[in-house]
Amino acid sequence: MFNFIKLYKGLPKNVYILFWIQLINRLGDFVVPFLAMFLINKLQFNSKTASILVTCIVLLQIPGSMLGGIISDYWSRKSTYILSQTLSGLCILSCVVISNKIWIVILLFLSAFFSASVKPTVNTMLYDFLPPNKRKTGQSLLYLGVNLGVSIGTLLAGFMFNHYLKLFFICDAATSFVAVGLVVFNIKDEGERNLKVNTQNKPGFIHELKTNYRITFFLFLYLMYSFIYAQNSFSLPLMLNSLFDGKGPVFFGYLMSINAITVVSLTALITYLMRKKSSLINITFGGALYAIGFGMIGISKYFPLFILSTIFWTIGEILNSTNFGVYLANNSNEEMRGRYSSLMFICYSLGRAIGILSMGGYINKFGITAVWPFIMLIACCISLTMFLFHISSKKSNSLNF
Repeated sequence: MFNFIKLYKGLPKNVYILFWIQLINRLGDFVVPFLAMFLINKLQFNSKTASILVTCIVLLQIPGSMLGGIISDYWSRKSTYILSQTLSGLCILSCVVISNKIWIVILLFLSAFFSASVKPTVNTMLYDFLPPNKRKTGQSLLYLGVNLGVSIGTLLAGFMFNHYLKLFFICDAATSFVAVGLVVFNIKDEGERNLKVNTQNKPGFIHELKTNYRITFFLFLYLMYSFIYAQNSFSLPLMLNSLFDGKGPVFFGYLMSINAITVVSLTALITYLMRKKSSLINITFGGALYAIGFGMIGISKYFPLFILSTIFWTIGEILNSTNFGVYLANNSNEEMRGRYSSLMFICYSLGRAIGILSMGGYINKFGITAVWPFIMLIACCISLTMFLFHISSKKSNSLNF
């Protein structure tokens, strides 16, 4: 009955190290969640300027992610991680001793750029360490580490932000250096064996994207899933404000806590129950749960229904987060794995940006309650498309499942 508890047993040592690296990194990821408040409350920027700066920092993560993927493919996964994470930590640490707010903003820009280079590198190392049939389990473990770190770290960050601002930055940097130490002394770069292959006569990455239309279409669907999921941090708090007046922010905080608790408590169980299903089928179910969870918000007038809704879309989040990267790794060129991982991060960021910008205009025209049937319709269409993509891919026998 409780076999899912043993789900993560027997994985390579490197994978467990990556779990602790992710947990420690997110445990100390203090600055990013509080960035807007830091710019406004501590650096005294107005809200308009702060929003522009935050947007620029988000956009900087796109070239940072792509650069990290390229370097990890042509150089070394391990070395790319060490360099990027160290530079990101040094930029954050420098904010402790610098008082000029323009230089602090520049350092935050640089830190975000280097930090983005880390994300595809970690996923690529994971896929290097595991055979295809173990990658779902490995991805699930790292996803669990990320959420454990976030759930604890945000509580600590909130306390330090108000009372010990310098310690706030020091701890963020320190966790980066601890994670780097774990990589230096414990991780063997399995990816290096792939990087030495002579690729002179092999097609380039852009040619690969143009010819491998299934992967390109899959990435488009991933962008649309991100478009839908973006509403949990944009349209959802607006809906709560419209229904519960001044209690909206408090209720939103409760829902985010429920989201974190659901992820931590159910990730292993859901991964175990769905382990024999193909990645595309799991993602199809994830889209259906998005449709149910976000769709029911439109008819929810009482807070307990919002709790139930959050549980539904969070389970969808678990299925999607533990399967998208695995499918891409299993069905793409090994020599280009780092660039594909970075492209996933780019699609995720673009999907969120488009979701927030477009729904902002939609809400102004039609109102907040009109968001949810529209999002439900999109989620149903995308989930159905993913299922048809699964059927088509299965018939072609051109991809692994």
